[in-house]
Amino acid sequence: MRVLLSIVLPVHGVERFLPRCLDSILNDGGAGADGPRDFEVIAVDDLSPDGCGALLDAYAARDDRLRVMHLTENQGLGGARIAGLPEATGEYVWFVDSDDYLPEGSLAAVLAELRTERARREAGAAPADVLLTGFTHVYPDGATEDNPWRHVLAGSPLEAGATLREHPALLKTVMSVWNKVFRRDFLDGLGVSFGRGYYEDISVTYPALLTAGRLRYLDRACYAYRRGRPGAITATSSPKHADAFAQYEAIFDFLDRHPVDAELRTLVFERTVRQALTVYDSPGLVPAELRKDFFRRIAAHFAAHRPVGYRFPGGARGLQYRLAARGSRLAYDELRRTGRLPRRLKAAIAPALRRR
Repeated sequence: MRVLLSIVLPVHGVERFLPRCLDSILNDGGAGADGPRDFEVIAVDDLSPDGCGALLDAYAARDDRLRVMHLTENQGLGGARIAGLPEATGEYVWFVDSDDYLPEGSLAAVLAELRTERARREAGAAPADVLLTGFTHVYPDGATEDNPWRHVLAGSPLEAGATLREHPALLKTVMSVWNKVFRRDFLDGLGVSFGRGYYEDISVTYPALLTAGRLRYLDRACYAYRRGRPGAITATSSPKHADAFAQYEAIFDFLDRHPVDAELRTLVFERTVRQALTVYDSPGLVPAELRKDFFRRIAAHFAAHRPVGYRFPGGARGLQYRLAARGSRLAYDELRRTGRLPRRLKAAIAPALRRR
């Protein structure tokens, strides 16, 4: 029997955080194993080196809404999601990270929204292809921060249901997968997959948002995302940050096969450039010996996917983009460090700065 919602939960090296994550899902509202039966959890033990596998088995023995897969080879976050998805039977699927958790009442709220969407479908109306939720950032010291992009979403057409074309500002918000609940048939029909390595989810989220016939936003913090956790990719120096470029290629390959209007393609391009530069700018993420190559790849991305007729934004950001497009790493670094360009560098790149 098909349930309403499947939660796919990749698990690796998060023994400290896993109990809270599982409790927040399975015990939502204090119901425990006697709670709602219209959801399931597919937990994928991605050859975790700690006690996560045993914890999952113990929880599954007490609650048959949880099913556990134990992988014999580590697949990474994207690979674990790929492995778990075929086991999911839900009409909708939610990819939750096992070091995060759902605030109390969140699962009940999401299920209520999905029941409304099911009723729409049964009445012959188009259901939401993606339900977006609010979220909260949680920091290691216990401090919290409300969704910094809430002002873009709350009160927007997305609360009633809209397309990305009707509210393109959505592309300014977080592109991660964890605050997006996907209609399963829609997701399967996209012909996309999670990537390997870092930033594995953007090759799914961009295509989904770009092609969804109806997007909805639930203005409630239904997800608690841990920021700054030791071991998280946003706090780890690694050559794997360059994995982002493979995901960008997957996104633009999808756009070549499923064209969208020029404005949306330009917004996607600028969003990927901005992300790549943010990674480059963030202290300690890209190893020092790889920074030159990482910047070169930003310039290559610019050359490969710059939209026809693209015009650089104004101000400091426009100057940064021009330098990135030209591959002028030393000038870019100097601009970031001091807020200005030395005269000798300004003279060297003057022709590029004059071009639109």
